[in-house]
Amino acid sequence: MRNQLWLAFRSARVAFGLGAASLAALTLAGCDGMDNPGTTGVTVGTGGGSSGEGGSNGGGGATNPPGLGGATGGGGSGQGGATGPGGATGQGGATGQGGANTGAGGGTGTGGRGAGGATTGAGGARATGGAGGTTGGMGGVTGMGGANVTCTPIASTATRPQLTAAQAANDTILKYLAQHGTLGALTTDNWNPTAGLGSPASFPADLVVAADGSGTHTTVQAALTAATGTARRYIMVKPGTFRGVVSINTATPITIYGTGAATAVAIVNGLSANDAGGTAQSATMTVKNTDFQMMNLTVSNDFATPATGTNIQAVALYTTGDKIVMQNVRLHGFQDTLYIDSPSATTVARVYIKNSFIEGDTDFIFGRSTTVIDGSMLNYLSSRKGTGSGVHLAPSTSVANNFGFLVINSTFIADATAPASKISLGRSWDQTSTTPTPNGQAVIRESVMGGHINRTAPWAAAATTSRAFDANGNRFFEYCNSGAGASP
Repeated sequence: MRNQLWLAFRSARVAFGLGAASLAALTLAGCDGMDNPGTTGVTVGTGGGSSGEGGSNGGGGATNPPGLGGATGGGGSGQGGATGPGGATGQGGATGQGGANTGAGGGTGTGGRGAGGATTGAGGARATGGAGGTTGGMGGVTGMGGANVTCTPIASTATRPQLTAAQAANDTILKYLAQHGTLGALTTDNWNPTAGLGSPASFPADLVVAADGSGTHTTVQAALTAATGTARRYIMVKPGTFRGVVSINTATPITIYGTGAATAVAIVNGLSANDAGGTAQSATMTVKNTDFQMMNLTVSNDFATPATGTNIQAVALYTTGDKIVMQNVRLHGFQDTLYIDSPSATTVARVYIKNSFIEGDTDFIFGRSTTVIDGSMLNYLSSRKGTGSGVHLAPSTSVANNFGFLVINSTFIADATAPASKISLGRSWDQTSTTPTPNGQAVIRESVMGGHINRTAPWAAAATTSRAFDANGNRFFEYCNSGAGASP
């Protein structure tokens, strides 16, 4: 009965308020190396047609862990499915991200995904992932096909609460991103970034980062520091690996971008929370600006995370700003890869992540921001934890905020050695330093879940407090998902 009341409340709430050739890809772990680079993959993935085919992975270096995925295939969109009764023709699958990256055994190619057909139209075809590397690298995973609008209902259980169609109408991208500001006095601006950032060819390159000196600056940090004023500044980063901490905290709206595959530009550092004096301080890149945009680049923390122990958080990207957009971005780490926060416990900051790739093993997407992850891949890495359990999401949403994390039209994937039916979708991060204690909120909908997801109990006990998951007390829900890990 309590669960019914909670879901009824949710239904009513709307009424009120990822390679540069020298970069070795690594995998990191949650809240609580780069010698001998391999060769770049030679096959470019081809998109279009009925299925985009990923490129082969590069030969790995002798001492590296598996590399990250490679360059985007050059094809166009595939032809959509046939028109369903009463529906429009489904739009074709997007270009598959194949290709290899440096690192032992090559990187994982990312398959493309088609946009779903309208009404009852059939979804786009699946894209084929990249082939395996020569020294043990894992082949690219198959991309998700276009999702149909209609779905097969999954029975709600005490450990896997499901939304009804009516309830799901209150958990959309636009509902999540409509408001910002101070809890209790939110401002509605109906922010809608879903159209994306457009083509980099249309951006005026106000500043250019090039390690060889052919641009205006040789480091990313120098360009960010030089981006001043009230008008948006565009920073183009030429292909390369840029090592070091990067941080920005100004009032200038900034777009930082590469012009090709996300793997061509890599911002890398390797601090742990213990080294840096805190979890947020370990970040390779910190963004506190409002209206900050990132496109076609990789941010990685390559700290050699141990398999066990404390103070092993190592953040790739830390944000606190509002209206942050990431498009075709690759984020790599193990624990705490992406820390999406807000300036204070009473402030709502929004993040929109589109067509991106995020990987790790423990709470690798966490924080109190209101975040939408749309059309992206969440890749679980088992290399550090082996057959142990891991966690994808760890929201620390304020109890007064109805909108935490929304994962939609996305795919939960894992490497070949990940254990079956053992990895958690998420858990609440009960920050005891915050009053009142947060109660994380998340909805995963219309997404594909791999067989590594814990089928019977995908929501784990809370971080910090170890509070057991309870369908009546927690705010975690699913809707219209598919795949081997989507149902008990």
